[in-house]
Amino acid sequence: MEGGMGREMWLSHAEELMPQIDLQARVWAELRGDPEADVADIHVEVEDFVATLSGTVPSYVARLAVEQAAERVSGIRSVVNEVAVTLPAGDTSSDDLLGAAVAQALRWDIRVPHHLLAARVLRGWVTLTGSVPRQRERSAAEEVVTYLTGVRGITNLIAIEPSAAPPDFPRLAKAALQRAALPGSRISLETHDRTVALRGRVHSLADRLAAERAVWAVPGVAAVEDLLTVG
Repeated sequence: MEGGMGREMWLSHAEELMPQIDLQARVWAELRGDPEADVADIHVEVEDFVATLSGTVPSYVARLAVEQAAERVSGIRSVVNEVAVTLPAGDTSSDDLLGAAVAQALRWDIRVPHHLLAARVLRGWVTLTGSVPRQRERSAAEEVVTYLTGVRGITNLIAIEPSAAPPDFPRLAKAALQRAALPGSRISLETHDRTVALRGRVHSLADRLAAERAVWAVPGVAAVEDLLTVG
């Protein structure tokens, strides 16, 4: 291979690429197995264990499904979602109409303290603001908007402002993490005031997100510092 890449160097380069190619294939398998992930115009690239998703989907629900499917693949350390939502003609609406639908959806969901929240819509993109006592209310507000026809994206700026942390706050946080039962993970947990810091290593990106959700469910949590590594 005079004038080009030597055989040994080529083999070394090929060996480095194989894990990335394998991860890309497994991401594709996960995408195809998810009924909500519309993959007709999706592109997947994997480099340095980071999956970058691009292309278009017909709904915001499909965009989320694509991202969550990639997050479930063991070995993926991060997901970059560059997928755009291109709504079918029959699903588009004016910002005023969509804004009214968002307000009504928030008002009629019993999980959402709608009087504490505000929403604005710009070209189909919904921004949620305000403050709630618990993360589950913040998540519920985003979830109820996710499934509205015409939504292209959501920015959730709702703050968590719990009234007070229970006296046994550190114990509750550790117990919640143990209940998550994440195999192969080594996580240390520290609490300061109403903030929980997670450090250590987890097996997959999905486990990292599961650890976050577990401690967010503890009464009194105002912030979670995720310092976990995936590997």
